[in-house]
Amino acid sequence: MMNYCRKTLVFSVVALFASVAVGVAPKVASEGKSKVPRTRPAVAKPEKIVKPGTRGPVGPDVQPSKAEKKIFANRIIVKGLTNKAVQLACDQAAKSDNKAPRPVVFLPAGKYEFKKTVNVPAGVTILGAGSGTLCVSDSLKRAIFSVKAPNVRITRLRLEGPGKNRKLKDHSTGIAVSGENVRIDHCEIFDFCRGINFSGGGGQIDHCHIHHCIRDGLGYGVSFYSGARVLMCDNDFGPCRHCLASNGALDWSSPKKLGKYVHKPKVRKTHWELVHNRFYGDETTDYHRHWVIDTHPGMDGTFVVENNIIENIRMGLGIRDGAGIIKGNLFRNITRTAIIITWGKHNGIVVEGTMPRDIDISKNRFEKVKKKYDIGKSENISIDGEMVPKTKTKRKGPKTKIPRLKLMGK
Repeated sequence: MMNYCRKTLVFSVVALFASVAVGVAPKVASEGKSKVPRTRPAVAKPEKIVKPGTRGPVGPDVQPSKAEKKIFANRIIVKGLTNKAVQLACDQAAKSDNKAPRPVVFLPAGKYEFKKTVNVPAGVTILGAGSGTLCVSDSLKRAIFSVKAPNVRITRLRLEGPGKNRKLKDHSTGIAVSGENVRIDHCEIFDFCRGINFSGGGGQIDHCHIHHCIRDGLGYGVSFYSGARVLMCDNDFGPCRHCLASNGALDWSSPKKLGKYVHKPKVRKTHWELVHNRFYGDETTDYHRHWVIDTHPGMDGTFVVENNIIENIRMGLGIRDGAGIIKGNLFRNITRTAIIITWGKHNGIVVEGTMPRDIDISKNRFEKVKKKYDIGKSENISIDGEMVPKTKTKRKGPKTKIPRLKLMGK
């Protein structure tokens, strides 16, 4: 036993000097099981650099994938260049076996005149032949397509509206949506009062080119109301009054009764995500007096603006309500202000419960920007991890949780 103790003592002393020699702190004995101390510092993985802007080509002439070609091969071909012919093909597709994938409604190249709105049934895909398929409307009131049913897709065509001017009587819409799980992709949409309008419902807008929706007072590339939940990714947005405008479920008659706007009860909050898009202006944007991305007072929901390019315009974001994330965007050639956050009224009338709040701004880049931020009345706004002092509140409870939507298809 004595011999064993001597050996143990000698070994411990040697180990102690060895640890000091290499700069490693000796392990302190403790009762119970102990972990072997780390002798090398952990190397943090470098953060992945995410390039802002669209990921891949945009527009109606992008070729379908191999998997899509197989699906698109089962088709009903529209015979005629009228809305009546398109509606007939849609109704025929809707009568097919519900257990099998429904045939797509294929619009060959040509100029289709829409004198009435086409109602797209559940589960139907509208497919064009690329930019050669042009759907036009001269109506200042109607939509070209109305999607009230779920599981609809509209892809690979062009939609042209009557809005080549700023007429206040223009209420035209390219695609009006209230159904769920609706995908609009690889389209060009232009010259409408509203290019795409989600009034409730949900889905995805991707790889589209949406531009020149310039109507005074409205003029929205895309617009969301009444609890819409939409993911927008990899789109090009050209000149519009607002490329994106969002609101909640307001009772539009309430100001006359109550003197203020109130929210309709039992309607979910609006949520939208803007990821990997490009917003641009050009020499025709003299009317571009407003910010390109807008939350109206009364939106009262959540949003994500992440990894976009916003360039050659006057103002970038105008956030007047809601909670969200503004991260990893490139603001370039902004002649006034990149990000504006402040409380406001809607058309000069107070909206109940309105306040921009819990907005995390981080890792954005600014090139040739006159002013990065204009932070007004708001709550808990942080920029690169630092709370803007005047927005700090003692409001109890957790921060607003920001949901994330799943990609429907590439």
